[in-house]
Amino acid sequence: MHANERLKHDSHFLRGTLRESLADPATGAVREADTQLTKFHGIYQQDDRDLRDERRLAKLEPRYQFMARVRLPGGLCTPAQWLALDDAARRYANGTLRLTTRQTFQFHGILKRNLARHLQAINAAGLDTIAACGDVDRNVIATANPLQSPAHAEVGALARRISEHLLPRSGAYREVFLDAAPATVPVEAAATEEPLYGRTYLPRKFKIALAVPPQNDVDVFAHDLGFIAVVEEGH
Repeated sequence: MHANERLKHDSHFLRGTLRESLADPATGAVREADTQLTKFHGIYQQDDRDLRDERRLAKLEPRYQFMARVRLPGGLCTPAQWLALDDAARRYANGTLRLTTRQTFQFHGILKRNLARHLQAINAAGLDTIAACGDVDRNVIATANPLQSPAHAEVGALARRISEHLLPRSGAYREVFLDAAPATVPVEAAATEEPLYGRTYLPRKFKIALAVPPQNDVDVFAHDLGFIAVVEEGH
């Protein structure tokens, strides 16, 4: 088994040692193995490249920081959610809220000590970052503007259902970042903890897009699964 597959297999369904990593005040980073697991929770560990030389000369560790990506199937969020995300960016990240090419938002410059509070603010807005990165089904995208027609609304709703159906079932995200009570999960419980993905999840990321003709704004041919709606009498 490849080392990365072994890491996932032994991670106790994406828990790893993330709690311990986040609680360690001696470093701004998480443990190396945990950097692979944070991806499944929509988070990448990075560092400030502009400060690398300066900090190396000062014999300091890199200025570690994190990127977080929102799961936003169909690219749909309410005005209130947008404002909540903007507020979270100012409070816990570097103040920027970036739009991605796959219909979602990214936050940059989040320090480790702010990471859990940042995700809790996103959760309070009714959103999350689960499976926005990692070896799972990523953000499901769909032709924009669900108000354009009933067909567009149906496809947007389908994107959300697909996203929910393909989410990892592990409780790790809630336990690590939202302070939920840890679940007691036997090592042999893969069939119930992750009935779709199992203990090693997917070999790599998996992407799905849905298009409503005549637009192909989501580029269905560039995805692992691309669906094109057949519209009859507006539905």
